[in-house]
Amino acid sequence: MPASKPSKTKPKKIEMMLMDASAPLEMRVEILRELGQSSDEAAAPILASLLESASANRAEDVYREKLRELDETIQALAQGPLRGALFDRMLDEPGLDRRAQVILSDGTLASPLVPDESLPKKMECGDSVWLDAKGTAILYHARAVSAVGEEAQLERELENGYVEVSVGQLGRSVYRPTALLSQQLRAGDARPGSTLVVCQRRMVAFRALPEPDGLSHFRYLCREPIPDVVVERDMGAPPAFIGQLITHLRRELDDPNVSKRYRLRRSKLSLLSGIPGSGKTFGILGLWNLMYRVVSDATGVPVDELPPRVMRLKASEVLSKYLGESDKELARFFREVDQLASETFIDPKGRRWKLPVLVIAEEIDALARARGEDGIHDRILATLLEGLDPGRSIYREQLVFLVATTNTSHLVDMAIIRRIGGRIETFGHMDRFTFRSVLEKQLRDLPFRHTNGQSVDEARRQSISDVAAWLFGPNSTAMGQVEITLAGQANPQTRNHRDFLTAGLIDRAVQEACEEAANAEHAGARNTGLSTAGVMSAIDRQVRHIVDLLTPKNCGQYLALPDGERVATVRRIEQPSVNPFELERAS
Repeated sequence: MPASKPSKTKPKKIEMMLMDASAPLEMRVEILRELGQSSDEAAAPILASLLESASANRAEDVYREKLRELDETIQALAQGPLRGALFDRMLDEPGLDRRAQVILSDGTLASPLVPDESLPKKMECGDSVWLDAKGTAILYHARAVSAVGEEAQLERELENGYVEVSVGQLGRSVYRPTALLSQQLRAGDARPGSTLVVCQRRMVAFRALPEPDGLSHFRYLCREPIPDVVVERDMGAPPAFIGQLITHLRRELDDPNVSKRYRLRRSKLSLLSGIPGSGKTFGILGLWNLMYRVVSDATGVPVDELPPRVMRLKASEVLSKYLGESDKELARFFREVDQLASETFIDPKGRRWKLPVLVIAEEIDALARARGEDGIHDRILATLLEGLDPGRSIYREQLVFLVATTNTSHLVDMAIIRRIGGRIETFGHMDRFTFRSVLEKQLRDLPFRHTNGQSVDEARRQSISDVAAWLFGPNSTAMGQVEITLAGQANPQTRNHRDFLTAGLIDRAVQEACEEAANAEHAGARNTGLSTAGVMSAIDRQVRHIVDLLTPKNCGQYLALPDGERVATVRRIEQPSVNPFELERAS
């Protein structure tokens, strides 16, 4: 009997049984396993038919799923994009059931419906919500507060729950606080002076930024290395203010109760005045270095491990072209001084210290000009006077050393001078003793030309004596450099080399002499090193450079003049083409 008819019928029945969802699953799985392992030729067509059916059914399912997704996309495009907004509050007015007040991105207020009954209990002021394209209903909500925005300063919290903030040049405004900011206010994490993240368009204050770690928030703090200016080593005649401040500092660190018994303020304010190059800045650098060494001795902490304690007030960093901004920057400077001075330092032994703060205000006349020039400058001066008020608690309770400098003390407002104690330390030209001391420091350890069995040190000492005699001796060969005539007087006054001497001029002259000696040594000259004639020549050239620049208006910047006197004329004295000491050097 032919086997073809049963073979066609049997695979069809097996296929129908496998596709029948009502048949037991275990039975169908077992049949499918047997077909996969069977060597019968009839098994292959059955498996092929099953795979074709499954593929056809899956394609239809995929098609229907893609069609559904396409329909949803078309509907979403027809509805338009969702609109983002900030939730403000639920409205409880009659007739406005389940409507909320939200703030759109442009600052406009809207009152959409809240279809979801559970949303009102979840939403808080400042949360992000999404509305339909027409803004009629809130569809979605997210508990999120904006992490970006403008920075503002918190001024105060108002009774009605709002806050007053200062935003840049716009001054003070009233803003809505988010729920997060309200929580920070209640917890004390936000207080007047804190930095807030706000949105000016929506008039919303989102949150308070955390306080910066360490010293990163100090704008005016000097983070540069301690200057390598050692008073004992580098200063021939240290200014008096250094000794006074260091004596005060040692007493405060050793036994602050002594000052309390005499009701002395812990802080010291000083004003240094003098012509350019007279050593004001150099003296401040020496004080900076010595202050750190004294603190290191008291605390037992190495100098390079002490925290930064110096702040600089520079007119270029404070003055602004925007009205009111200079006042704010100046107020910020003194606020940072207060914060730094109030910080507690703990040494390795666990002792707590209030370390001194050195405040350097160079060229203070740029900020402290006498009142009456213009209203804007007077406002800056008023803020400066407030910051320098000796009655402030910071000056009574903390160690603040403020040292200001000026080249034109007569331009400084008298109120500033009273604030610093009514005393100005004047830096002027040098006498013979000061000159020798400074020159000794400048020539220290430099190679010196020596002859006739002299040692280098002996040659150096002899050279210093010869240069001092040339400038200050009764038989000085230094010639007059310029004649000046004061207004209202007929007789001119002759000014010599010594009348122009400053620490800065000596420094430049020594550098020039060293440059010349170094070039000679590099060229192979014998008996190299500095010489008396070389130092004299360098000083002479430096003085002549200044004389070439003199005018009746700028004489006061280079020469000591009687108080209130004005120079009418300047006449340069003709100099010989070769000075006597240059002939000595040539020989």
